[in-house]
Amino acid sequence: MKTHLLLHVLLIVLALIAVWSIRHELVERPVSGFGWMVPPMIAVAVAAELLIVSPGKRVELWIIAIVVGLAIGLGMGVILGAVKDYERRVVKVQYTWDGFGASLLLLLLAIARLITSDLMNRSSSKFGLLGASASFLAAYLAGRAITLWFYTAPRTIHLDMTADGKRKAG
Repeated sequence: MKTHLLLHVLLIVLALIAVWSIRHELVERPVSGFGWMVPPMIAVAVAAELLIVSPGKRVELWIIAIVVGLAIGLGMGVILGAVKDYERRVVKVQYTWDGFGASLLLLLLAIARLITSDLMNRSSSKFGLLGASASFLAAYLAGRAITLWFYTAPRTIHLDMTADGKRKAG
């Protein structure tokens, strides 16, 4: 039981890191390719662990959630408005909240797993909805980052940017 408690606390910490690492979308700050892939990679790790510890093993629901989340994320990555600095290899998106919101929801799911499993000792109804929701959000973030970096950003105009995201003078 103590092992699960430590694992669930680790999941919350990882989800917090994902929320922190995607904050660049709220403030329109340019980020490199690594910076775009960190939140989805952490989200996939959190979702995978939530699927592993899920008492309800509903693989078909999880596959549907992953496919639908990936499809919606790929579509959203096309819609995002972005500019790219080809010299520095950074991309800046216009103000958007959906990635931050998805990361925040993933954090809430990790907190819900800790509360329901470790603190309340509630018995699961074995539907696997928490794991499916987490996998949907992780696939959404991954699809969005992949499309943005490999499709949307290369088709944008070049804009010289400084480290703080402002236009370069002169």
